[in-house]
Amino acid sequence: MQRASKVRVILDTNFLMIPGQFKVDIFAELKRLMNMPYDVCVFEATIGELTKFASGQRKDKAAATIGLQLIKQQNLKILPNSIGEEGLFESYLDAVIINNVIAGDIVCTQDRDLKRALKPKGVQIMTLKSGRHVDFG
Repeated sequence: MQRASKVRVILDTNFLMIPGQFKVDIFAELKRLMNMPYDVCVFEATIGELTKFASGQRKDKAAATIGLQLIKQQNLKILPNSIGEEGLFESYLDAVIINNVIAGDIVCTQDRDLKRALKPKGVQIMTLKSGRHVDFG
């Protein structure tokens, strides 16, 4: 797979729920941290998870609804779902992310298992630190 001119910054479900849960502007944080051209992307599976949470009875229903609104407002690039040879992980979305990232991508997540699985792929991770700001790590 060949690298496009822009870095892909891929947001997972829990990262898109940060604005509703912690009142942190994740897009302002991305602008602050990124010093290169980038596209903010989500997989179709992320939209599916957020839709499920937003229509359910979970405590994070409002945060999921905000996440869905942000996808539209910020005009995020939507990536197709695909699962490769590496098998299933704890969630379908984790498998989609793990099987479709390439070295140089940046994945924004709070998921500890996903972070661990991405490290060998040469993918950078962004996460919420101290409930107040986003940083690499």
